[in-house]
Amino acid sequence: MKIRGVAHRGYPLRYPENTLSSYKAAYDLGFTHLELDVHLSKDGVPVLMHDPTIDRMTDGQGWVKDYTLEELRQFRVGRDETIPTLEEALLFAKDKMTVNVELKQYGELYPGLEETVLEILKKTDMLDQVYISSFDHYSIVKMRKLSDEVELGLIQWGATPAVVPFMEEIRARYLSLRTEYLTDEYVKLCERSGIQLMVWPVNLKWQFYKAARYPSVLCVTDDLEGFKEMYQERFQ
Repeated sequence: MKIRGVAHRGYPLRYPENTLSSYKAAYDLGFTHLELDVHLSKDGVPVLMHDPTIDRMTDGQGWVKDYTLEELRQFRVGRDETIPTLEEALLFAKDKMTVNVELKQYGELYPGLEETVLEILKKTDMLDQVYISSFDHYSIVKMRKLSDEVELGLIQWGATPAVVPFMEEIRARYLSLRTEYLTDEYVKLCERSGIQLMVWPVNLKWQFYKAARYPSVLCVTDDLEGFKEMYQERFQ
């Protein structure tokens, strides 16, 4: 049974987040969507890490942007993995899962991030399986200027009707917000506007059953096996 849900950074409760083993676990559990986080190395390679530093996830320290890819490969993630590239992850997910590529842009921290990510999407022939999202909405605007084809999404903490005309203007189709802000009114607004609403986190029972009231809403979860169990009970 396919599980309609977004595996957040893969399966971070069981495997090191944003690693190929974590992504593979999500696929093996039947998840339809995968979320991953992209930064840019010193030599301009899109690499996967949630934080702007490698301190939390590796045996090294420092900013991602201060290391070349070759240097980043020297650090261990978990016991024996390395920091993957965006290209490696997309090639894994190709013809398997829809991928939410979150740009970890912070103002002008990564000059050229949007252009380089778009190049990788084209190189891997994954434009039709990917949507690009970010908390940095200027980054998403830039991505639209670079490509008419790429699917786009915005991430926001709360809910506001003001985002809908902006999304229509830049032709963004995906919108993420916290589960706490999910309401009948907001779901209807997004449905009328052709927006795919996503909510996070959906790890606890109350979060799942609140979101499950709305078949159109896509859930983002860290607890893949727990989510799968609730999903199968609710939808089988």
